[in-house]
Amino acid sequence: MIIVDDHLALLAIAGRLPDLGDRGPVVTTCCFQFRMARAVSDSGRSGRLSRRVADPMVASQRVLHPPANRLVVLDPRSSMDDTVRVALTHRANLLLAELVGAAVSRQASIRLTRANVGRSWPAVMEAEGVDLAIIDV
Repeated sequence: MIIVDDHLALLAIAGRLPDLGDRGPVVTTCCFQFRMARAVSDSGRSGRLSRRVADPMVASQRVLHPPANRLVVLDPRSSMDDTVRVALTHRANLLLAELVGAAVSRQASIRLTRANVGRSWPAVMEAEGVDLAIIDV
């Protein structure tokens, strides 16, 4: 299983995901789905994700209901124990805690775009034994 950020998730939904160097289903967290949905749905935003979208209405529906053969959104309840532990142990915000908690509980790899890697993220993932790779897109 490979957990991806919102940028890679959007590419997965569009069928344009680059090689992630791993096999398995491509999934994302609820926090990353929320960020992706907000970015493509808000016509007042002009961020990196919203600029990739030709038709915001269609993109919004695809992001909110992604095709399961391209992207699965993880249920946060199944990894909540690990998410809370990561938040407390590493003083992590919800986005990072959910990401690492999901990876730990599912023994999954994480693939992120460089823009989404926080300063402390690699150290937290290394401490938790999570396989992290940065994907340039």
